[in-house]
Amino acid sequence: MTNKTPDPAEPDAQIREYLVDLMQLLLSWSWEGVVGHEEVVEKAAASFGVKDVTVVYGAESAILEYKGQTVLVKVDMPGFPALTNTQKLKNHLADVFEGKLTPEEACKNLSDLKSSKPPYSPLLVWLGVVSVSAAFAVEVVGTWEGIFFGILTGMATGAVFLAVDKNPALARLGPLIAAFASGLIAMVGWQTGYALAAPGLLLIASTFVFIPGDSISMQAYELAQGRWSPAVDRFFYSVFILVLLASGAYFAAVVTSTPVSALLPVAPDGEEFPWWAIYFARIPFLLGIMWAFQMDKDHFLTALGVLLLSTATAQAVAIGTNGIFGTLVSAAVCMYVSLWISQKTRAIPTFVLMVPVVFALSPGSHGVREIETWISHGEMTGVADLMPLFGNLLAIGLGMLIGRMISGKHWIKGFEEKMSA
Repeated sequence: MTNKTPDPAEPDAQIREYLVDLMQLLLSWSWEGVVGHEEVVEKAAASFGVKDVTVVYGAESAILEYKGQTVLVKVDMPGFPALTNTQKLKNHLADVFEGKLTPEEACKNLSDLKSSKPPYSPLLVWLGVVSVSAAFAVEVVGTWEGIFFGILTGMATGAVFLAVDKNPALARLGPLIAAFASGLIAMVGWQTGYALAAPGLLLIASTFVFIPGDSISMQAYELAQGRWSPAVDRFFYSVFILVLLASGAYFAAVVTSTPVSALLPVAPDGEEFPWWAIYFARIPFLLGIMWAFQMDKDHFLTALGVLLLSTATAQAVAIGTNGIFGTLVSAAVCMYVSLWISQKTRAIPTFVLMVPVVFALSPGSHGVREIETWISHGEMTGVADLMPLFGNLLAIGLGMLIGRMISGKHWIKGFEEKMSA
């Protein structure tokens, strides 16, 4: 029996395999952008003693140059990670950076992470969409009628959300189908006299899980960071999703013979909820996000505290100024606080804390409203009609950047910097 002579290329092959797997995972989860991805891959390589690595990320592909070899990594369509997996990845990267894993162990650990099952069942995911829809209606519509139709339309949207999750091929049409289904319910209710508010307003809350407000905000953050190519690509795709949502509502109006003018998202008649009602609505709102987007239940209270801080800050600053400035300050404050909470190596990722904040500030809902206004032939004043969308977009993106700058510390490294968006 002879001993096998060690192949000096074998460690390099394992390291390259791990780096490619890591890049593939990061890219497949990059719906929120690619800021910091290069740094984390390069740092992972350095942790294994490899310095001559070059990584370049685009919107849907990435290139790795490793010791004279070039590897192209591609994904069909970047997606949104289960929030609980961002914590697992942060812990995994900490182990890699601290030298606790060999390349072979790191590959297996990453494979186990990718194959891990989400914590919540499809039923809870569906209930999460319904809960988010009902809670978001408190802010979007502001009446009990809005909550009632938020629940009804949320049931339909939740079914589409689950279908898209099971069949990624439907992902590109998911927003259109969800808006169409929600529009049918809202418009039939309006035509039969059970709804007083405009159908164009009632259906917005239920399409929340498809509204790309988080992605649009990240595009502004990426632009501010100088990542022009992926930011512009994702921005136009996000705008396309907004168009699909509005188109779904339009098709529902055509099928139900509803006047297109009913898509104008005007405020409902009657008394709306008082300003403080939104604070109570934030609990089912975050509960729905936890179920629908697979957040770890141990993160709920911390995320709720940051979300309530965001709401209070936005309201307080908006008094005497305007909502857009309140959004900017809210995003900056919450970014700073989230970075402070997440500064420890294995603490809750900033990404988990900021996603509900960005969802709540929701520039995407403004985009749906303005596109519906255009389709319904409502009064238009040129570019000014899109200012709520672009104003909130820039406010959130710049607010996060300002919060990152005033922290004065590099608490988040590599992938965790990406999570700060």
